[in-house]
Amino acid sequence: MTKFSMLVSPYLLTLCTACTQPSTIDYSAAIDAQLFENAQKHGIPSQAVLVLHNGEILYRNAIGTKAVDDGALVTPKTVFPVYSITKLFNITLAMKLQEEGKLDFSAPASLYVDNLPLSWRGIRIEQFLNHASGIPEYFDSNDFSCPFPASVDSVFAKLHNVPLAFSPGERTSYTNTNNLVIAAVLEAITHTPYRELLRQKIIEPLNLQETWLNLADVPETRLVKSYRAGAGQVVPDLSISWPDYSIAHVGTYMTLDDLGKFMSAVAHGRVVSKAELLRLWQPFKLKNGATGFFANGWDYGKWGRWHEVGHDGGTKVRVRILFDDNLDDHYIVAYLTNGNKDGVWSHTLVRSVQTIILPN
Repeated sequence: MTKFSMLVSPYLLTLCTACTQPSTIDYSAAIDAQLFENAQKHGIPSQAVLVLHNGEILYRNAIGTKAVDDGALVTPKTVFPVYSITKLFNITLAMKLQEEGKLDFSAPASLYVDNLPLSWRGIRIEQFLNHASGIPEYFDSNDFSCPFPASVDSVFAKLHNVPLAFSPGERTSYTNTNNLVIAAVLEAITHTPYRELLRQKIIEPLNLQETWLNLADVPETRLVKSYRAGAGQVVPDLSISWPDYSIAHVGTYMTLDDLGKFMSAVAHGRVVSKAELLRLWQPFKLKNGATGFFANGWDYGKWGRWHEVGHDGGTKVRVRILFDDNLDDHYIVAYLTNGNKDGVWSHTLVRSVQTIILPN
């Protein structure tokens, strides 16, 4: 295992100018110790963690090296793939259009996209967002050697005769295809290609200068090497050539600072108003009255008095916003890794830090 080292550097970005009273507690030593424990226990080569309280930095640090065979230390400026955290851009754009009155989550997606498979045409936007649609995955996650469809239209054509896995609203089943539908809806409403929409509405307004939507554009010297668990060791991750349209659900590369900047902008109501966020961040109700695992696309849970919303990425990275009655008092935890030896879930890693900040 590579020897782990710690590098602390001052935070260079101002995430929020309207912060509440500063914290009088220094969490650095406790969280540093937890990260080293996580690294040793789970065999994590690289970790970068940011904790914010109403925009104030409670913790910002990175430990480890960019690769197990590379002595280059990670820093908060190191670039990580964020996998399915990419979906939060898609979801947040949809929330923004709903607030602007341009999109109705209770309407069927076919109201906006006219080439959906026939069996999908009664499925509501909210059912796609909450992974309660029943539609199948558009690729075989057990065999990435199979070619991807050439376009989103090809995806819809390929799945035209594939039956739904269950009646929409009956249960939760996570598929990336749901986010392709949402992106198609956004394009239809705005008459703008999704990547351009992302640039216009998220990347540029929030000044995300260390966020890349193409691997080829990432500075190679700043990028971590990705790993997965294999026989109790870290082994190089699979190299997947995702199609261009997959940016609706995967394929973003970010620094810890840019991820914190995006999440802080969301939590402070700079993209979607706080009132609208609170209205939409309610767990989706299934047909049998049970609650699903999502709140209009965001992972949703409760931890004591705290609501938790966020998203996992590839089981290796996770972001989370925690709030009580309203967003005037909130915490953000961003936890990035590049893999591990035992398959530890990102939820476990975030909770290990969250427990230090907010003992439950």
